[in-house]
Amino acid sequence: MADDLKPHPSFDTSTTSRLVVKFALLFSSVTFLAIITSGFFHYQKNIELILMNLQNQLQLAANTIAISIDGDAYQTLEGKASLDTPAYRQIRAVLSEFYHSNRLLGFESDCIYTFRRISGDSLEFTVMLHDQYVGNRYAIRPEMLPTIDKGKTSFTGIYEDENGTWVSAYAAILNRNGEVVGLVEVDFKDNVYLAAVRDEIYSILFFSLAGMGLAIIAAVLLSRLISRPIGDIAAAAVRFSGGDLDTQVPVKGRDEIGMLARAFNYMVQEIKDKELIRSRNKALREAYTQLDALNHSLQEANRLKSEFLGIAAHDLKNPLQAIMGFSEMMLSIPDQHPDVQRNAEKILTAARRMLSLINQLLDRNAIEAGAVVLQQEMADIGLLARQVVQQNDGLARRKQQRIVCSAESGCLARVDVNRMYEVIDNLLSNAIKFSPPGTTVLLDVRRVDDDAGNGRVRLSVRDDGPGLSQADMAQLFNRFVRLSAKPTGGESSTGLGLSVVKQWVELLGGKVWAESEGLGKGSTFYVEI
Repeated sequence: MADDLKPHPSFDTSTTSRLVVKFALLFSSVTFLAIITSGFFHYQKNIELILMNLQNQLQLAANTIAISIDGDAYQTLEGKASLDTPAYRQIRAVLSEFYHSNRLLGFESDCIYTFRRISGDSLEFTVMLHDQYVGNRYAIRPEMLPTIDKGKTSFTGIYEDENGTWVSAYAAILNRNGEVVGLVEVDFKDNVYLAAVRDEIYSILFFSLAGMGLAIIAAVLLSRLISRPIGDIAAAAVRFSGGDLDTQVPVKGRDEIGMLARAFNYMVQEIKDKELIRSRNKALREAYTQLDALNHSLQEANRLKSEFLGIAAHDLKNPLQAIMGFSEMMLSIPDQHPDVQRNAEKILTAARRMLSLINQLLDRNAIEAGAVVLQQEMADIGLLARQVVQQNDGLARRKQQRIVCSAESGCLARVDVNRMYEVIDNLLSNAIKFSPPGTTVLLDVRRVDDDAGNGRVRLSVRDDGPGLSQADMAQLFNRFVRLSAKPTGGESSTGLGLSVVKQWVELLGGKVWAESEGLGKGSTFYVEI
C-alpha cells in the first residue's frame, strides 16, 4: 500500500514504533493500574471487614461467657484469696469449657479471663485459666469504660500493651440486681489478624496477576483491531496531503473508529468547499479547552474551599471540647463562688453555640460531598421531641420562656435518630432564639395521612416571634441567608441551620415548610416524615 502513496516531499511517513505496540502498552498499563487500584481498595475494605469479623466474634464470645457466670457468686471473689473457693472453681470451669469448645476458632487459654474493679483506674485479674496471674493489676483502658460504667458490651481495634498486640472485647458480669460486678475480656493475638490479612494479600495478588495476563492478551488483540482502520485513515491523510482532494476513507462501523472515518471524510469535503471552517473549528477547540480548564479550576477551588472548612472545623472542635469540659468541671464543684458559677455558665453556653455552628458547617460539607451515610431505624418521634425539649429547657428559662410539648403516642417513623434529633433541635432552638422573653413555644407531634392515605408523622414548632415576610419565605431554607428578624437575646446566627434542616429532612425522605401570617404574628415550622 505504501508504494501507491505520493505525499508531499516534506511529509515524513516513516515510523520508529508501531501504533499497535504503543496501544498495547498503554492499554496494558491502564489495565494494570486499574487492577492494582481495585485490588488496593478491595484490600482496604476487606481489612476492615476482617477486623470487624474478629471484633464480632470476640464480642459474641465475651457475651456468651458473661451470661454463663453467676454474678452473685462472682461478687464474693477477692483475688488470690479466693483461688480454692467453690465460686472460683465454678467460674473457672465456665472459662475452661468455653476454651475447649472453641479453641479451633483461634482462642487461646491465656486470652480468656475476668476482672474486678479495685480502684478508680485499675482492675484486678480475678478468674483465669492460668491461675498464677490471678490478683495481678491491670490499668483500665478507655474501651473498657462503657462496660464497667454502663454494662455495655464493647470492643477495641488493634492495640499494643506490655504483653503484645491484641484485639479485645469486653462484656459485663451482672449480679441478680443488674449491677456490674466485673467484666469478661476475650482477646485475639495479632497472629490471628495477621494470618487473615496474609490470606487476603495472597488472594489479591493471585487475581491481580491473572487479570494482568488476560489484559495483556486482550490488549494485543484489541490494539490490532483498532490500529488497522487507523492505518487506513493515516494513508488517506497522506494522499490528501499530496493533493488528492477526492480521497475517501471506507466507513466500516458505527463505533469511534467509524466516527473518525466519517469525520475525516466530512473534513475533506468541507475543506474543499470552505477553508474558513478549519480555522473556526480550531478556534472552537481552543475555546473548549480553555473552558474545560476553567471548569476544572473552579471545581478544584470549590474542593479546596470545602476541604479547608472541614479541616478548620475539625481543628476547632478539640479546643472547644476542652473548654466545655473545664466549664462543666467548674460547674460541678460544690459551693462555688456565684461569679465563677455565672461566668462558667456563660463560657459553657458560648462554647456549645460555637460547637453547634462547627457541626453545621461539617454537616453541610458532608452533604455537598455526598459523604453522608444514614443509620435509619424505627424511632419514636415524640420521645425524641421530649428529649430535645429537655435539652433546651434551660435556654428557654434563661429568657423567661416556656416550652409546651404535645406528642401523640405511637408516632413512629424510620429515621436516622441523630439527624432527626438535630432537625428538631435546630427548629426548637431557632424558635427560642427569635421569640421575645415571656412567650411560649409550642412543639406538637402527631400522626397524619398524606394525599395517598399513607400514615406519616408531622412535627410542628410554633413560636410567638417576629413572623416571616414574603421575602423571608422565598429564601428561608437557602444557605448563608440572614432574615429580617433578629435574635431577641443577642444570639449569633450563621444562616446555615434551616439549610441543614432541609437537607437532612429530604435525605430522610420527608419534607419541611414554614407558615406565617406575616410580620409580628409568629411562625410555624413543619416537618413531615
